[in-house]
Amino acid sequence: MAGLALVADARHLGASRGTGAAALWRMSSVARRRALFARPSSREMVNVIGLLPQACFLCPTTDETGWWKIDAVLEFVATSGIDRVVWLDGELQLFDPRLGVTYREAAEDALADAGISALLMAPDPARGLNSAAAQLVEDFGSGRLWAPVWSVGAPPLETAV
Repeated sequence: MAGLALVADARHLGASRGTGAAALWRMSSVARRRALFARPSSREMVNVIGLLPQACFLCPTTDETGWWKIDAVLEFVATSGIDRVVWLDGELQLFDPRLGVTYREAAEDALADAGISALLMAPDPARGLNSAAAQLVEDFGSGRLWAPVWSVGAPPLETAV
């Protein structure tokens, strides 16, 4: 295998402190390449950048697939020689009326068409990243968890009884 890439949107990951930071560090340790979506600077992003040394930045350039992030990931993967990607992004669960599907569904299709195995995760911003998410990434990176595309959504919110 050519290797694993970790791609993240630093906003709302809850990864800049505590268990979220530890989880992101564990995730990045199994990745051969790391990338962050370029965003206006925020405290969360600055802290995440510190946790992902050698990460490159993916910028909006085209939207051939209907969403610039998909195009950026496809280009990053193609130029990096990567065959697997973990994508952490709270926007994956959003529905795009132009595409008629969620961003996750569009990303799944585009990555599958490109022959890229993917683990797509939309972390719940209230909970952020945790050791269970890091374990999924480690399992995916080591080949213990495999699927052409594997999506993990935000866990349901606990309800008060």
